[in-house]
Amino acid sequence: MFRLIRTPFPAVRGLKTGLITALRLTPALVAAAGLAACQPTQSSGRLVEDLLFSPTFTKNRQDIPYTYNTPYDCRSFTGSGWKGIASGVVHNFGQKYQLSQAGCFRTQQECQAYLAVMRGYIDIPYFIRCNPYSA
Repeated sequence: MFRLIRTPFPAVRGLKTGLITALRLTPALVAAAGLAACQPTQSSGRLVEDLLFSPTFTKNRQDIPYTYNTPYDCRSFTGSGWKGIASGVVHNFGQKYQLSQAGCFRTQQECQAYLAVMRGYIDIPYFIRCNPYSA
């Protein structure tokens, strides 16, 4: 892999050998650091296995979160707040359909959180935005 070039100066030879050794050890050190970061801790409360093997969500129409007839339904919203609108195309194992959802929230943070969830479902977004809203 690496070929040492002979040099009359021993210090240069030692430097080249040290660099080659460091390059050979780098992947092992990176792997060890990665595994150490994956070790469960008391504060995290979740194991790596839980994250890797937990069930995934489906993108069927009935499984996508909706706001109609909930406290976030814009038809029953009163006062001022934020209106989050998410629309786009959803792909679900050969099925392709249009999706458009809207929800009204008291704070911009709630609206942004709703849109973050919807981004997980929408594959090709057309419009995802929070706008000020007053009913």
